[in-house]
Amino acid sequence: MPTIVQSCRIEEGHAALLSRQAKRRHLEVSTLSSLYLKEKALEEEYPGIGFRDSVGGREAYVQGHRVAVWEVADVYQEAKTIAKTADHFRWPPALVRCALAFAKAFVQEIRQQRAAEVAA
Repeated sequence: MPTIVQSCRIEEGHAALLSRQAKRRHLEVSTLSSLYLKEKALEEEYPGIGFRDSVGGREAYVQGHRVAVWEVADVYQEAKTIAKTADHFRWPPALVRCALAFAKAFVQEIRQQRAAEVAA
């Protein structure tokens, strides 16, 4: 996917923090910055969705829970309704709708995350 160059200013202490995190992950600072920026923008766009490291790399999950978005989508495919899916997780339906909205918007990414976790 084509990229564009964006720049921003951050405080010196935060730059050092970002540098340490990039080094720990064996990434360039610009790569980690791009990842964090993208993920934060997606978290704003899809409230209730966060990102974390997993066996297969970074994955979308439901914040406050240990459940990946792909898992919610799998349960929904079996349950066939939001209400039954919400009952399965003992969550409010709004949380299931949020996870499903993200899964619908990022079908390929969710498919890859599921494949990586199932293969592990």
